[in-house]
Amino acid sequence: MRTLFKAFLILALGAVLLSILGGVSLAHHIFSDPGVNITISGDEWTDPDLGDFLGAIIGLGVTGVVLFIVLPLVLLFAVGLPLLIVGGVIGFLVLLFCGLGAMAVSPVFLMVLVLWLLVRRPKARAPAPRPQPRP
Repeated sequence: MRTLFKAFLILALGAVLLSILGGVSLAHHIFSDPGVNITISGDEWTDPDLGDFLGAIIGLGVTGVVLFIVLPLVLLFAVGLPLLIVGGVIGFLVLLFCGLGAMAVSPVFLMVLVLWLLVRRPKARAPAPRPQPRP
């Protein structure tokens, strides 16, 4: 399982690296050759402003903080902690009812034990080995 995880991690990092290289290559062609025009949904994208990149960087930063810090904390405290508390309460109740059941049925267990000791057949004991004379 660890080998499969490592393989998927390497493939994912490779895909990220290729997408970064593709973006850098695209930006290089846009800024170096004035004849390259990119049209997305009818809008031409030739020379982006600095404000667009700044907004994209801020948006990516906020998205990263939400995905890597806020979301795990929300899942931990909003899902994991209540499940842990409910599991602990259910476990305590199971132990409580098992203890109460054992106390309630213990006289029956005692009667069954006494009955079993009276009814069972005792095992025949093996004879003790004879002492050997010394030569």
